[in-house]
Amino acid sequence: MSSPVSTHQSPYSPLFKIIAAWIAAGALAVGHHFFYAWLDGTLALTEDMDILHVSRHNLIHSQPGASAIGTAFAVLVSAFLGLSASTAFLQSSWRVVGQRAFTLSGLDALWSSPHNALAFLSFDLWRSARGIVIVSALAWTFPLVVTFAPGTLTVKNQVNTLDKPCSVPTFDFASSAILHEEVRSAALPYQRPSTATDQLVGSTLLAGQPFVPVSPCGANCSYLIAASALSFSCSEGTQNESALTWDALSLGFSSNPPPYVGVNLDVTQSQNQYRNWDFEAHYNDYTSWRPAGQGNNITCVAYNSTYHLHYTFAGSSASVTINSIVPQQAASQLSSNRTDGGFDTVGVHSAWFNATTNYYAILDSMYSYFIGNITFTQTGNSANFKYTPQGIALAQTPLIDASASSLSIGGNLTWISLPDIMHSMESLIQNISLSILTGELDRTQSTPTTCRHTDTFPHFAYNAPRLWLIYGVGLGVALFCDLFGVVALWQNAFGVNGEFSDFLAATRNRELNAVDLTKKDRVRLRYGPVRSEGGRHAFATPQNLFGSMDEVGQHGTLDKEEPFLANTLYQRRFSE
Repeated sequence: MSSPVSTHQSPYSPLFKIIAAWIAAGALAVGHHFFYAWLDGTLALTEDMDILHVSRHNLIHSQPGASAIGTAFAVLVSAFLGLSASTAFLQSSWRVVGQRAFTLSGLDALWSSPHNALAFLSFDLWRSARGIVIVSALAWTFPLVVTFAPGTLTVKNQVNTLDKPCSVPTFDFASSAILHEEVRSAALPYQRPSTATDQLVGSTLLAGQPFVPVSPCGANCSYLIAASALSFSCSEGTQNESALTWDALSLGFSSNPPPYVGVNLDVTQSQNQYRNWDFEAHYNDYTSWRPAGQGNNITCVAYNSTYHLHYTFAGSSASVTINSIVPQQAASQLSSNRTDGGFDTVGVHSAWFNATTNYYAILDSMYSYFIGNITFTQTGNSANFKYTPQGIALAQTPLIDASASSLSIGGNLTWISLPDIMHSMESLIQNISLSILTGELDRTQSTPTTCRHTDTFPHFAYNAPRLWLIYGVGLGVALFCDLFGVVALWQNAFGVNGEFSDFLAATRNRELNAVDLTKKDRVRLRYGPVRSEGGRHAFATPQNLFGSMDEVGQHGTLDKEEPFLANTLYQRRFSE
């Protein structure tokens, strides 16, 4: 009888496979991390980004491309972890099988458990190899890496800003005469506000808000500008009491203060050819046709001011914010002999003349809604509030508290609070100035500034701790399985791969002892007797199975290729 050349392969091959597969999984996990870290914070390209010309060359920066590559990393990591753990599982399985007896169903479940979840339902498997079952069950967790690892790279919207020079609409009061009309007069050429001014002031007053600006820089942008325009500075009380007296107005009412009196005046003597720049008014609530007190007075001084404005355009909406208003000098103090206003002073249509006259035209148009009075009149049993002149539009402004007033029936007229009145008057002139500065009246004017373009684009967001938690658990579980396998490999003193040749080496016919089974590409075997080998059997010979030559003759001989039927043998033995 010849001695065997080799029974199993060297233990170093499975050991190398266990270690190399685990290291490869770790290296791929690191590669996955660096790939996601490289994408973190970058623009996630989509098919609808026409301006970016998404193509195959930047597919890696697209959401589908990044997802596919990330999934590929996760699949490879899972595959190598499974290879490492399954190789270790085989070493442990051979060790357990060599130590204790298994039922055939237990063996079937053991070998199929890495790829058949139903194998874990085998009671024989749990009874005979609990530890190996745990190793096999842990190996089933590796595919979860494919499920959770790619999800650590998400897409979030991020705001991108880009600043670049631009030209935006504005209105220079000193370079245009569009707000007023003139007559041929060397002394005072100003005649009245232009029709455009009256329309703009009336629309702004009745709307309670300025004109909506039109974006000069696209759907999502903003910019800052500074421009000169009119403003009011309102305070409580009168600064020129002689201008606001009831007797002087000859209103014909009793000594009770009237509901309203509004006058224009110069708080400080005017230094130019225009008069009555400023505004004073008296407000008194009435209840049941009787005054509810002595009333309150306010004074509003007109100023040439510098507006610092912030225009914002977001999609179809537009807004303007007044960052600050810096008064330069009172409008009544604008003079051709002064240069602190920054205006040229030479000629009738000089910058100074245009600015001063335009300012005055705006106030002239606005005062037509406020200069006058409201008085209480009674004729017989009839009482009423009389507006003089009839054109004053106090009832159309937010100055009157509509919810607490019944002007025609109850004789109730209630103004909003005094601080709110002062704020409303200041806001009114601000809104008029903002409407003019939109450039609606003269689209030829513009000013250079810096536009900030803002767009919201999807960007990649990488959660590194979550990825390493997933891969850390996977690598740790695989390492736990590998330790079992390495210990079993050392105890077995040989290595197996779970291939058919491993089972052949363990259950071979002794005639194969002289055959080097490690040279798999040179060994040919066949079930039963092999004619080309002189009738030699690859597995156990009939003599070994049946025990005597008489039984062999009944079930096939060495010189015939009659099949050996194991069930026939079992039936015969059971019948005996």
